[in-house]
Amino acid sequence: MNLLISSKEYDYHTLLKVAEMAGLAGLVGFHPAGEDYLITFPDDEKTEARIADYKARLQDLENNIWMH
Repeated sequence: MNLLISSKEYDYHTLLKVAEMAGLAGLVGFHPAGEDYLITFPDDEKTEARIADYKARLQDLENNIWMH
């Protein structure tokens, strides 16, 4: 399953760091999609939960940055 992320919202290093924090390093792939990023998740019974967790961690990071 794939997740398209706009480069206007997040940079590559942020996406990679969040993947590491979520325990997804080595499980997900990062690919250029024009100016954006395509993140590929392994297709299994945990795919939707992994994507939801990843998105939530991105949002948490954004909230923490803008709260201070």
